[in-house]
Amino acid sequence: MTQVTPGNRSRDGHVGRSATARRRRYTAELAGALPPSESFETWLSAGRDLAPDFSRLPARTGLWSPVDGVAGAGRWPARRAVLRARWRRWLTGAPPPALRRTSVRVERVRTAGSVEVRELVVGGGWSVRARLLLPVPAAGVARDVPVYLLQSSHGPWAEAALARGWGACLVSAADGDDDTEAVERVFPSVVAGRLAWRAWALSRVLDALQDQTGVDARRVLVGGHSRNGKTALLAAAFDDRFAGVVSSSSGVLGAIPARLCTDRHFGEGVELLTRHYPGWYHPRLRWFAGREHRLPTDAHELLALAAPRPVLVSVAVEDPVERVPAARAAVDAAREAFALVGRRDALELALRPGGHRADESAVAAQLDWAQSVLGGSTRRPGRAPVAPSPVPWPTDRVRPGPRPVRGPQLQAAVRAALGPGGRASRPRAVAVPVPRTGEDRLRTGDGVAVAVLRPPDGGSGRGLVLWLGPPCAATGWRAGYEQAEPLPELLAAAGWVVACHDPVGSGSRHDERPGPGSSPLGRMTADAAAVAAVAAAATGHDRAWLAAYGTGALVALHLSALGAGPGDVPVAGAVLAAPSCGEPLLRARPEYTLADLLAATADRPAVVLDPAWDPEAPAGAVAAACRAAGVPRVPLADWHRLSGATRSAMIDWLDVHGPRRALV
Repeated sequence: MTQVTPGNRSRDGHVGRSATARRRRYTAELAGALPPSESFETWLSAGRDLAPDFSRLPARTGLWSPVDGVAGAGRWPARRAVLRARWRRWLTGAPPPALRRTSVRVERVRTAGSVEVRELVVGGGWSVRARLLLPVPAAGVARDVPVYLLQSSHGPWAEAALARGWGACLVSAADGDDDTEAVERVFPSVVAGRLAWRAWALSRVLDALQDQTGVDARRVLVGGHSRNGKTALLAAAFDDRFAGVVSSSSGVLGAIPARLCTDRHFGEGVELLTRHYPGWYHPRLRWFAGREHRLPTDAHELLALAAPRPVLVSVAVEDPVERVPAARAAVDAAREAFALVGRRDALELALRPGGHRADESAVAAQLDWAQSVLGGSTRRPGRAPVAPSPVPWPTDRVRPGPRPVRGPQLQAAVRAALGPGGRASRPRAVAVPVPRTGEDRLRTGDGVAVAVLRPPDGGSGRGLVLWLGPPCAATGWRAGYEQAEPLPELLAAAGWVVACHDPVGSGSRHDERPGPGSSPLGRMTADAAAVAAVAAAATGHDRAWLAAYGTGALVALHLSALGAGPGDVPVAGAVLAAPSCGEPLLRARPEYTLADLLAATADRPAVVLDPAWDPEAPAGAVAAACRAAGVPRVPLADWHRLSGATRSAMIDWLDVHGPRRALV
């Protein structure tokens, strides 16, 4: 069973009487929940900082304006200095300051076809190599060209720039070709993440380009993909001389806010980011695993730091590293800084099909944009239609209300908050994955794809489980970026038939929206009922067990509250992990609480697995809701995530309360 928090649970702002006592408690709490990370533990053993005093850091699950309270463009430089200091303190550390003069040596010059190649060595006492590629001008013609500054792993991008008549510069500051590792050893007192060092190296190469013949130093564009996209944004944020920046699939703490792409979204998350890539950021970032909402800064402020220069954020809609809703929110928030300085349209979000890779067409689109903003023909970004904003689940609707809402009154209130469950149109045609072994492919009456996972023997199993997870924008019902074994597959291995589908707005349905008057949660609830009915008919079961997490747990509770209608499958029982959600999901503010929803499950087996710290629920609120509803609760010594231990707890509960395994 999942570890249970002993004694009084610790919550932000409710532990210890002094800041030091609180920091020690947070440190111990995190040490017990964080997966092992050798580099982080080495840093701790060297006597480094305790965890921050989270109770003194603002708790913000959404984004804020980076220029709130700034009166006029003239105050932007001062605010920018504050944002830069905040970013370096909490995320990257500070590499050495800019140099008064950076030495550069041209080691070799050669011509390869129509391209002049200059091998540069930048620095004194330390060195960073760079390869400057310039188109050979016609005889007797002298001209300076814009340059695309890239890390050395982006050779094809450089070729595409040269084909446009641009120059390109490839810097040895990338995985497998990284001169900054040696540079760092020259500055032993500096503690900064690898990405900050690489961004510093890009700026030092920009120093060198100022005096290179054939280079228009006023039009040097910096760009990169994935981790290089993070580096490009850092370089532009801390060096005003870059003319613009292209961020391609830069992920969490690139263009994607950490608080909007966490473990509870099946996203990249701070914990995974700092464990898999421990050197990218300052070690203290790992303290914010599960408490991303306490980060004093986030990606939208990094985007804002480039204002007023043009920025392109390129995101692939099927990329498991990112979430399109998070990218939209970051760009919308950062645009307030661009608007302050009169350049609102200089920040643009471009969505592209496919996954994490940026192919030739993506690079061509980036260069089309660059030519339009750095001296070519002007163009204005297309405006996406603005849909009504759904209402987030209010935090004050978690605790029990002054009067219980039950029976028909609850059903009427639920329908008012959800709206009808229809959709405006079918999603565009998408490729449906080829069924795996032991997986059936079905569809509901209105076309929602249903995957039915069967147990190893291929039979009807011990019962039907409906899996309801969070809307994972890129991967649908499957766990997202580098998560553990998906819970549905674990349940199938344990002998259950498991029905799964992509929630509206995610996976194969990423461009689908609810119908007029409806809401995302309304559509999700209607889909869940339809999926259960189709799966039950196909497998011979007459009821469904619910295994749900996060947003999916809210769907499960609304499904239970509405009760079975004509053609619907009764709910046999439910195991609900972290049933709270700050996502915008509702049509209107609910006139009922989480306790009211839980009470609707009281006539059947149910349990709530409640994490020790959850940014989307006030301290003790879920516990109070469970007590009021009479639903058992299991506290977890963890944050709001679907860890391996929590998955095991869900399987164990179903094993105890569900139908017995068939005797062999």
